[in-house]
Amino acid sequence: MMASQPKITVLVSLYNAEKYLENFIEEIQRQLIFADCEFVFVLNEASDKEKFQLERTKNTFPDQIQTLFVESVESLGASWNRGWKAARAPYVAMWNVDDRRNPGSLQAQYEALEAHPEWQLCYGDYVRVKEYGREKGELRRTPEFSTKQFRRAFPQGGAFWLMRKAALEKIGFFDEQFQVGPDMDLAIRMAEGGYMMGRVDQILGIFTDAEEGLSTREGGHDSAIERTAIQLRYGIFDKVRAEWISQAKSYRIDETLSFGEWQSLDKVLPDRKRQLLRKRPLWLLGALRNIIRNILKALGLLDLIYAMQKRFIGREI
Repeated sequence: MMASQPKITVLVSLYNAEKYLENFIEEIQRQLIFADCEFVFVLNEASDKEKFQLERTKNTFPDQIQTLFVESVESLGASWNRGWKAARAPYVAMWNVDDRRNPGSLQAQYEALEAHPEWQLCYGDYVRVKEYGREKGELRRTPEFSTKQFRRAFPQGGAFWLMRKAALEKIGFFDEQFQVGPDMDLAIRMAEGGYMMGRVDQILGIFTDAEEGLSTREGGHDSAIERTAIQLRYGIFDKVRAEWISQAKSYRIDETLSFGEWQSLDKVLPDRKRQLLRKRPLWLLGALRNIIRNILKALGLLDLIYAMQKRFIGREI
């Protein structure tokens, strides 16, 4: 039983998660800081088995489990916002049900945020696997925070974050337009807004990338469109892929949607429009970049170039 106010709220968005849920419930109990955590489960079109598993867990840990039910499937951003509003702790983490955190990860991130009051978000390294249950995979080493780099990319990934709950009250909540990329959008928005982030120097867990293409460079369809919309939103014009622009513009680029209401980005980023004008020459660089990219792809050299970038500089240029 939790003796006092939780230190961390963990948000868990569920949809069709029966095959992972039993193991996940065991995983959360292995966290060294488990007794000081609460878990908010947002269930989209919950099955009877999911309801049973969580009701049993709630009976065991009545002070630590919240369940929120959504009748129709909503976007990931909407589920995270729903859970965020229900969170009672000053720190919030999102934990996907098919990802596996190392037992000391939340404890280390909590201690890092306590030691660095200027950080609004804490991240770290992780292992990426293609199949749930695997232990070995690609080690993703995350860089130290740099405002310049983090305004243009998503190098920290979104799988293992711990954040200050109060941060979103100022910078805005997750954009519910996005199903795949609400974390990418929020991370770049935070960097644009001058928010500091920090890295713990350890492997936080195992990220399961079982959905082919959702997190890969060539990307799935929805991922590519959302990434393009985010690039247009923040003026990352040199990385925009021309084939996705028309579909990306179906999103409201200048506004975010949270809790059914539209908010202008200019309220939280008052200098954004001026920055977009300043970045317009990047369109020319982007056009050249796409030409070169298409030539390399036709020659079968594109994957080699990506591998060399990753090996020697650790990121895409």
